[in-house]
Amino acid sequence: MLLLSLAGPAMAAADEKEISKLRVEGEGKVRVAPDMATIVLGVESRSTKAAEAVEENARLMNQTINALIEAGISESQMQTSRFSLTTVPQDEKLGADAIEQPLVFLATNQVTVKLDKTEDVGRVLDAAVGAGSNSIQEVRFDLKDPAPQNDEAMALAIKDGQRKAQVAASAAELELGRILELTVGYGYVMPAQRSYSLAMPVIPIQPGEVEVSASVSLVYEIL
Repeated sequence: MLLLSLAGPAMAAADEKEISKLRVEGEGKVRVAPDMATIVLGVESRSTKAAEAVEENARLMNQTINALIEAGISESQMQTSRFSLTTVPQDEKLGADAIEQPLVFLATNQVTVKLDKTEDVGRVLDAAVGAGSNSIQEVRFDLKDPAPQNDEAMALAIKDGQRKAQVAASAAELELGRILELTVGYGYVMPAQRSYSLAMPVIPIQPGEVEVSASVSLVYEIL
């Protein structure tokens, strides 16, 4: 939150308390197509032996990474974000009865891929799934530089606050004076993270739009 105080420095504290004030809130929103995407995908493998689970996991992940490189993704765009080896029931769907089932080792390896073009998402997912990736955790769309949209949203929020102040003052037959305080807050809203069925032969992707919002609080002097 950014607080800008526009009150005169020479104003005494006692005089400040005697000033009649009007506080209003303003909001501004800007919608724009995203220009980047982040994908978290990976491989899960199971075996009754830990070494076998890890070996199979490494094989499938290496195939996945090689497929991504062949699809035009550089190594600098990929980063391992998680690796774990745990034990789970053979059939996790059994619920409470699963405690009576023998345990197996579950090896999980996830990689985060950052794309500069949203249109590459479907092609990347197809390549990963075709190479053995069996876990798509999320697909998130974003903006490389949201500063212009932040500025536009803030300007809209201030105009919205000024309009509300004028409406309120007119309805109450009041006269607005100077702005004593201006508080600005940015809020960046992204589309919901999406998951996709691995059964699809071609994964359709619709990036949609991201929404950049800003809010302001204006405090006016009432004359």
